[in-house]
Amino acid sequence: MIFTILKVIGIILLVVLALILTALLCVLFVPVKYRAVGSFDNTDIRAKAHASWLFHLFALHIEYADETDGYIRLVFVKKKLFDNYEAFNDDVMDDAAKTETEDKVSENTGDEPKISADESEHITDEQAEDECTASTHNGYRSVTDENQHIKQQTKLTHKKTYKKRSKKPHKKQFKDKSDKIKNCIYKLKREYSDERNKVAFSHLKKELFIILKRICPRRLKLTMVYSTGSPDTTGISLGVLACFPVGYTNRWRITPDFESEKPYAKGSFDIKGHVIVISILAATLRILFDKNCRRLYNRISR
Repeated sequence: MIFTILKVIGIILLVVLALILTALLCVLFVPVKYRAVGSFDNTDIRAKAHASWLFHLFALHIEYADETDGYIRLVFVKKKLFDNYEAFNDDVMDDAAKTETEDKVSENTGDEPKISADESEHITDEQAEDECTASTHNGYRSVTDENQHIKQQTKLTHKKTYKKRSKKPHKKQFKDKSDKIKNCIYKLKREYSDERNKVAFSHLKKELFIILKRICPRRLKLTMVYSTGSPDTTGISLGVLACFPVGYTNRWRITPDFESEKPYAKGSFDIKGHVIVISILAATLRILFDKNCRRLYNRISR
């Protein structure tokens, strides 16, 4: 009996360890694929970006045209990223405006019933009561309107005062961050001038280039027709673009328009690639376990 219980516990532990190992191997070796496709015509930009992992069980999709839309999918659960709050608020405001206009029209066009001379004596008391109730109701409405107007004014003044007060701390935070960045750059320059740290900087440069190579897209297509408005600047920009090897290695199709008198640019692009976690993790571990890099980090963090 005890042997069977231990056997069942051992099988369960082995299954759990196997699941953990397979999940770890999937995270390390299954690539994260991404692709972005789009077109542009001056300011009219339309693009789609999609990233997926593990046979599209985990995916992220974003579209941009007139409005931004997208979703994230985790196995079989799909959730939208951007909710159209503005359209919802516009619909609510339109409905409220319609109800208000209908109420006003019904009040203005309401037909008053005709009263005979015999019934007028009996209705005088009721009319007096109705006039009293109407006057109190109008008074109540005027008071509520005044209260709402006062609340709106107080909100506006509160927002203005809050904005005026919040300028100084934002400036201080920005100044503190800029000072930190300047100090960091100064420390890096000082450490780079030291010959003992040149080995660490060369190692960092090598590993960072490896990480960028692993992250960069495998395919980067571009087709574009453009003009700067004048033939000389169009030719100069074409010469500058031809200097970069990214263009001719990926066979970009860039056509200059020397006859157009207005600046414009239109075309399409296609970006595709994948990222393997194990390659980036290996590069970061090589940086962390390097003695020269650790000594450089300790000197900068002081």
